[in-house]
Formats: sequence, C-alpha cells, structure tokens
Amino acid sequence: MMGDNLKVLYVDDEALLKMAFVETLKQQGFNARGALSGQEALDLIHEEIPDIIILDVMMKPMDGWETLMHIKEFEPSAQIPIIMQTGKSLTIKDVLRYGDLIDDYLIKPVRLPDLIRSIDGVGQRSNQISQEKTQALQKGADPLVVNEYGDLIKKVQVEERLIEILGRIYPIQKNGTIETDLEIPELHEFVHRYEKDKERYKELKTLIFSFSS
Repeated sequence: MMGDNLKVLYVDDEALLKMAFVETLKQQGFNARGALSGQEALDLIHEEIPDIIILDVMMKPMDGWETLMHIKEFEPSAQIPIIMQTGKSLTIKDVLRYGDLIDDYLIKPVRLPDLIRSIDGVGQRSNQISQEKTQALQKGADPLVVNEYGDLIKKVQVEERLIEILGRIYPIQKNGTIETDLEIPELHEFVHRYEKDKERYKELKTLIFSFSS
C-alpha cells in the first residue's frame, strides 16, 4: 500500500480535521496517530517515536513552533522529519529561527494529495542523501565532509521551498533574487544564508566527486 506502514503523527487542535486526516492516512496504508495539542504530541512521542510528524503552527496554549523546539530538544526525536502546516502567512523571522529544523511547509487548506506528496518528498530526499553519502564514503571521501554535504542537500532544498512560499508575500523570486530596493534586513539575511549554503553545497559536491572519480 501507499503508506507502507510508515508511522505518522498528525498534530492539529482542530478535532474534525485531525480525525479526518488520520483516518484517511490509515486508509492509504500509513500507521497514523493524531494529537490535539502540542503536549499530547510530546506525550505520544515519548511513548513511541514516529517516522514523520505533521505539525500545525496555530495551536494553543503551546503553538507548533514551541512544540517543534521541544521535539528537537528530546534526543530520541531530534532527527524526526517534521512538516509544518498552517493557514497563517509564513514570516521571514519564522524562517530564520526555525527553517533549519523543518523538512517542509504546507499552507492550509491542505489536500490529501498535497500532504502525501510532501511525505513522499521528504522520504525521497532522505533516500537521496543516504545514497549520495554512501557513494561518497565508498569512494574514500572524508566522513566529516560527507556529513556536512548530506546536511546541505536538505538545507538547500528546504530553503528553496521556503523561498517559493515567501514569494507569495515578499518580492522574491524562486532563484532567491529580491525584486525591490526597499530595505528588508531579514529577507536579505535569509537570501544570504541560502546563497552561502548553495555555494558550499556545490563546493563540497565538486570536492567529493572529483576527488573520488
């Protein structure tokens, strides 16, 4: 089946939405559970570590960002892929603070095909990173360099996704070009980070695979 029994934790304080997505994910072959709050999600994570978490931003009293931080601070769950979703506009400050901690970001209303595409995309990226790291190590590349390279594959892809979403609100193109003379310091900071990460990624890719060829 489509979900291949992947353990998914769906967190949203809208009860009907949570129930609908959990049940539908189960029908698609996922081993899905739901939580109605950040605290309930943390309790479930302590009981059993999921393979992936879908986490809503707009929750009370603990919002999705605070929940995200608690998940990352708990060592057994620190590496779990997390897809954030919300009907609220994404801010540059959120991107700067939390962008490195998430794996995708969806804007509500989220359709099931979009959610499954996001889950599949996270899994495919994980497989890509694993395969490229294995190839590099087999060819004799430095393990520290290989780990940094793997981290950068994810960072650059997530940053490109966040740029795409920011482009709905801010004057920024998909390639990271800012289309305004207005001073938006946080936007420039994020684009600078993206360009730096992308350049380092290309540098390491060339280093690893030219050395090992």
